[in-house]
Amino acid sequence: MQKTPICSETYKIASFMLNLQGRAGPFSIVNLIQDIGWLHAIRLGIRQPKNLGWVFTRQVLTLQRYPVWHEELTIRTWLRAPGKDPFLYRDYELFIGEQKIGQCTSTFAVMDLQLRKLAPQDWSQYPDVWRHEACLTAKPGKIELPVDVKDLIVLQVRNSDIDSNNHVNNTRYAQWILDAVPIQLLRSPIQVSKYEINFLAEAKLGDAIRIQKSTSEGFEGPNCVVHFQGLLEQSQKIAFAARLSLHNMQDSQKAS
Repeated sequence: MQKTPICSETYKIASFMLNLQGRAGPFSIVNLIQDIGWLHAIRLGIRQPKNLGWVFTRQVLTLQRYPVWHEELTIRTWLRAPGKDPFLYRDYELFIGEQKIGQCTSTFAVMDLQLRKLAPQDWSQYPDVWRHEACLTAKPGKIELPVDVKDLIVLQVRNSDIDSNNHVNNTRYAQWILDAVPIQLLRSPIQVSKYEINFLAEAKLGDAIRIQKSTSEGFEGPNCVVHFQGLLEQSQKIAFAARLSLHNMQDSQKAS
């Protein structure tokens, strides 16, 4: 298969991807984003030894609307040329037909699965896999942890949360945050228009993780921003910091 810096894949939205509004919500979208990144890496021939694995470090996703059942969502992705830091940037653009409905940028690195530490790589052996022009400009930033927080839910890491790196899959955090917000919000026109997350510490099988939100921020109003974090109960480490931007998406959803 010919290597190309840009990978495109079209996904038909299936019933199991739908949320309670009948749309493929943030959790389904980040799963598809993960899938095409994996697919592209395989097509490019970028493979790691068994003791190494890919780990996401930061991600920012923006969406103007969410796909409905049987719509075809096309995702285009590419890798930016590596810089001086140990992290790689992967961009994604999301389309329904010719309409761009969103974009995403993720940063990730290679981890030594035995030492559980980042393993710097020499990317010079892959000179033809990078896109050098027309990349996205977004850079997922550091999310400041909220000073005052309140508990929303406590979750136990289960078998189905664990991926091949033996820690919680990055997409699960999006699901957990959505599980922690009021159900009335998920039924309303106020939807997630921007999802940002920093992955800070591993969560593993059996861990209890406390999903918390900033006490000074609420879900009221047509436009709001709410900060979340996940506290590992045993170690008292912060597993993730996240920020949701919520907007009234009723008009853009009707456009579909």
